[in-house]
Amino acid sequence: MKNLVKMKNIKHKVNRYAIFMIASIMMLFSSCDTTELDLTVSPNTLTPESGDPDFILNQIQIDLNRMFGGVRDEVMPITRLINMFDAYPANIDVTTFDTFAAPNDQNVWFRSYRINGNRKVLADLAASNPDLIKHKAVAGLIASYTFVTLTDILGDIPFSEANNPNEFPSPSPDGGAEIYESIFTLIDESLSELSGSTANTITQDLYYNGDLSKWIKFGNTLKLKMYNQLSNIDATRAAAGINDVIANGSLLETVADDFQFQFLTSSAPGESRHDFFTDPYLGGGASVTLYMSNSFMRDLKETNDPRLRYYFYRQSLTDPTGDDLPCNISQDECYIGDFYWGRVHAFSQGVPADNLARTIYGVYPGGGKFDNNPFTVNPGDPTSFPGVQNPGLGGAGINPILLSSYAKFIQAEAAISLGTTGNPRTLLEEGTRNHIMKVMNFGAADAGDLAPDQTDVDSYVASVLADYDAATDDNGRLAVVLNQYYIANYGNGIEAYNFYRKTGLPELQDPISPSAFPRSLLVPSNEITANPNVTGNQLTDQVFWDNNPATGFID
Repeated sequence: MKNLVKMKNIKHKVNRYAIFMIASIMMLFSSCDTTELDLTVSPNTLTPESGDPDFILNQIQIDLNRMFGGVRDEVMPITRLINMFDAYPANIDVTTFDTFAAPNDQNVWFRSYRINGNRKVLADLAASNPDLIKHKAVAGLIASYTFVTLTDILGDIPFSEANNPNEFPSPSPDGGAEIYESIFTLIDESLSELSGSTANTITQDLYYNGDLSKWIKFGNTLKLKMYNQLSNIDATRAAAGINDVIANGSLLETVADDFQFQFLTSSAPGESRHDFFTDPYLGGGASVTLYMSNSFMRDLKETNDPRLRYYFYRQSLTDPTGDDLPCNISQDECYIGDFYWGRVHAFSQGVPADNLARTIYGVYPGGGKFDNNPFTVNPGDPTSFPGVQNPGLGGAGINPILLSSYAKFIQAEAAISLGTTGNPRTLLEEGTRNHIMKVMNFGAADAGDLAPDQTDVDSYVASVLADYDAATDDNGRLAVVLNQYYIANYGNGIEAYNFYRKTGLPELQDPISPSAFPRSLLVPSNEITANPNVTGNQLTDQVFWDNNPATGFID
């Protein structure tokens, strides 16, 4: 991201009714993160007309990244993309998306509704100033992604009445299907505005550097994703919608189109490095419960996946012995050989002093180190810690929010299950190659002679296509497509959580019992307390497009 402004922390007290009870323009200035902000006038005296549209849109974009990071951190462990420490209920409770947590963290609920509030501010400003139509449109697409995500993970939430405290001081939840319909309308409106004749552009664009054509591709791909989510409950509409998007709208097609947030390498005046870097690479090494997933690492290792050394960094090239690990090594509970130290799903036994030996995040997507030279750490020497001695990309990673490879896999899935436009085998190959290329380019400067060559990539892709060709029915072919989508979802997890609940695929290893797989995450308890119309939900509640069996379907 070429024009990313450096961030600093500006602390404001957040009223416990902040989401719904304060005006949108007030929410704009809570937990703002930019050195360009000059608080020479009290935010309490500001009106929508006095807000800087560039600043408002900048805040929306930052909030999107942090909202995404907050959801990512919860769904990657439950989908085995990284290790989940302990059972599901121990990882997801009513404080997971706490509305009133510190404003500088990845607060999902607060930031989501601030996005919506500020989206409405820009819409009000654009009503009297045509030069702000593009600001409004981009904000509309960001709010669309935000509330599709919330609906997919939480179910029924306030939307139509939200961020309108004068008329709806306690907004009621909308049904998930209703929210989807509202979002389809909002996306179409935003796409029309982006395609319109108004010549203005946006200068504070943290995702596409002002290239509005790529925002259009993002909006169309978001519609593609939404229609595909509806396939279980309305296959006819889903197929028609997907075919219409493919025929009439440009989609994310190449790596250059990918919708992602780019982190930097600086830590001052505010932390701008990826948290996949700041956790395991700085002094002290990995945090207590940060372990890689043994089943995921094993799958990549056994299939010679070219992304293996980019995804994972082995801090030690020594086999564990004795009391190094509190597990049965022969059962792969903490170790799968070849110096890959991780944990099986839900394994929560004692944590030894392995924070500088266990396998950690690699160069993709968090901007760490390519797996070619293990760190040598002297705990008494702060200059010897990984982030100082071998920083790799120094934290300049990405949050892969919606990628062109995802668009290929979605089209392949729909072509198999709905008969939509496109050859699923071709789309599978294109999506796989697209993502491998993205990952390999990410660590190209660090890989050296260990980088997979074209023969390695071709061999891997050929094995994927052979598995596809060997499948005897659509379910088998779909399993191959979704396994590749699953592997490409490392660093995201949101899409894997969605298609796992929708299809039951791919079959994930290490099931745990009797803890039921969470079919939704939980609305924050503080929001339930503050808003009498929000009653909350249970982990076993299924979102509106999940019509699969309540038990025995997924682990």
